[in-house]
Amino acid sequence: MKANDMKFYLYRSKAKIDALYGQIQGSEKKGKLKWKLDLKLVSLERETEIHPEVGNEEKLRTVLQELEARELIGDLDDDKPYIRGIVPMRWGMYADDGLRPSDQGPFVYFGAIHDDILLGMGGSSHHVEGWYGVTATGSRSATPALVQFLLSAVDTGDRPDWFQREEIDEVFSAMALANHYLMKGPVQQLDFVAKVLCRERYCKLKPWEEEIGRGILATPLYVSQVDPMFVDD
Repeated sequence: MKANDMKFYLYRSKAKIDALYGQIQGSEKKGKLKWKLDLKLVSLERETEIHPEVGNEEKLRTVLQELEARELIGDLDDDKPYIRGIVPMRWGMYADDGLRPSDQGPFVYFGAIHDDILLGMGGSSHHVEGWYGVTATGSRSATPALVQFLLSAVDTGDRPDWFQREEIDEVFSAMALANHYLMKGPVQQLDFVAKVLCRERYCKLKPWEEEIGRGILATPLYVSQVDPMFVDD
């Protein structure tokens, strides 16, 4: 059995999944929906049965199939708007220093340094489904820059469009600090698909004034724990 055949969800973003599913579904509520995607090199046409009530798992499956059909999902090394991977990570609640609006839940943050990539994924804790392994983290004085990106991800599903180069460096410094403070928690093998908010070929990390190879900040559609018995050799 392959790892992606069974999911032990820690996180599923109902808001993002519903928004993407609604775009696929269109205005039809019943019957059949037929659509055609004109891509640069591919023309794809198919019919899908649309039902008035669809479960979260079926919505997620439909969204992932559509993103794959449009060739929008890639590995960490690919320059795609969505990333997919199985990476050993730690995760926990992110201390936002009161910068988050009071009517929104705290952020959850997943972090790792993997194959010379500083990887961070953040979203609303409202969508957390599993709590085993959860810890806490923060970014000290670099917190505001990362919070702005995560707030934009929650509100629009995308990064802010007004950040300057220095502020991008601050975001990745915040990610490095968040990853550092996650070191107390257990490492879990996590499977995910996430929307990329920011991708850098190099990152200058304050306050250490050092560079790492690459950095990716994303907001997940889902994160699941991979049971060791289902990990491919």
